[in-house]
Amino acid sequence: MNRRTVFLLATCFTCCTAHAATPEQALESRYRAASAFLDGQLTRESIPGAALGIVHDQELVWSYQFGVESFDTGTPVSNDTLFSICSISKLFNGVAAMSLNDQGKLPLDTPLSTYIDGVEPQDNTGAEEGITTRNILSHVSGMPREPFVDYWETHSFPDTEQLRIDIAAQQQLYQPYDYYQYSNLGMAMLGDVIETISGQPWGEYVDENILTPLGMERTATDMPFDQVGNGFARGYYVRSPKGERKPVEAHSFKAFAPAAGVASSVNDLARFMSWHFRLLENGGEEILKATTLKNMLRLHWMGAEFDESAWGLGYVAYDFGDEVLWGHGGYCPGTRAELVMRLPTKLGVAMMVTANDISPWALAENVYGLLAESIIAANEATSDEDADSETEEKPDLAEYEGYYYIENYDDDSYIGLSEDGLFSIRIYSDDPAGELQTWVHEEGDVFRRQRDDGTLAEPIYFQRDEDGRVYSRTQHSYRLVRREIAE
Repeated sequence: MNRRTVFLLATCFTCCTAHAATPEQALESRYRAASAFLDGQLTRESIPGAALGIVHDQELVWSYQFGVESFDTGTPVSNDTLFSICSISKLFNGVAAMSLNDQGKLPLDTPLSTYIDGVEPQDNTGAEEGITTRNILSHVSGMPREPFVDYWETHSFPDTEQLRIDIAAQQQLYQPYDYYQYSNLGMAMLGDVIETISGQPWGEYVDENILTPLGMERTATDMPFDQVGNGFARGYYVRSPKGERKPVEAHSFKAFAPAAGVASSVNDLARFMSWHFRLLENGGEEILKATTLKNMLRLHWMGAEFDESAWGLGYVAYDFGDEVLWGHGGYCPGTRAELVMRLPTKLGVAMMVTANDISPWALAENVYGLLAESIIAANEATSDEDADSETEEKPDLAEYEGYYYIENYDDDSYIGLSEDGLFSIRIYSDDPAGELQTWVHEEGDVFRRQRDDGTLAEPIYFQRDEDGRVYSRTQHSYRLVRREIAE
């Protein structure tokens, strides 16, 4: 008899209720499901390298690595691998500016032209207020998004002298606070002011006043291309019609570093996110005054029709269902990144990918949706070693966990453990958490899908091979094979 011969219900256990997973077991299963989801998404899109980390308060509770730092070296991505974090760099620019504000050196509403020899865009709008730290950090300064030269195409970014020439040559688009306009040029201008006031290069000031105090020893304030494949992940352009990717050329962001020039890792961004949770809870002062950070993390701009991005000072507020997540995204040559934090629950997610044709926000929000409640539940759970002491004859839910697939189709799924039974997610879904199914044990190897109202729907049957191992599952007559056994 073939080893893979299946027996539909032939080897069922006696009718009973299956073991319930503990919150800790359920969380570990969710981690494995999240890993399977990310593997599927990143593999399908041929992403060269990626990394993700989840922080709960002061701990990096889960991390994920994918691919390599460089096709040339094949070095695997690690939690210490540096990625270009693109516009997440603006958070460090904002914190640097607000540290000078705490020192009384950079008032929020003083025109920046005060500090850089009157350098400002030409104004034909009749603006009643100048360009300030406040309106630059909330992207309502009225400045253009970019200079006349498309530095993002040439990768030949300006030095400080050229930046000032670019600013003076530009026309103010709007009066401050009339309209939202994201501005890399404005963020570079603010970085110039930070240099002028502090008397230090922007990168040195950020390193001395933010990175070193937080133990972010790997983080760099410009691109470390000398470390490609040896700690730094090179970015790659979008795929050609033949599926090939060209590597991004070495470049320096120079005066645009305050807008997009920081390179960081999962471990270091975890330290950065934990700092927020720590300072907001403890109060006092660490890098910034707690009241200053709170001021940054409240709304300073919202469009009149609530149809635009909502901004604090440097931070954008994301609408995530009934929750608000604070953070920033990034998109630059060959790399995309995302950092988001849920402040009340002290949960943060950071993700970086070395390609422009996949959204780390979509991946990060899906992972957050899959894991957030389980992380909180496991943290609050108390251990009960005797909970399942009388259930020796009941099937072990772990027998069913795994990756299930149909050959030649993209309906792959991951089945994991929950406190109520099993859950199932679709690997290639755009909303795996929203489409997650809960399966309640009925008898033997039979489960039923539970509707949102608690009623039970169609049955799901698991089949076993001749050795008694769960081999496949059938729902609506569609049979998916468990990959780790089939292979």
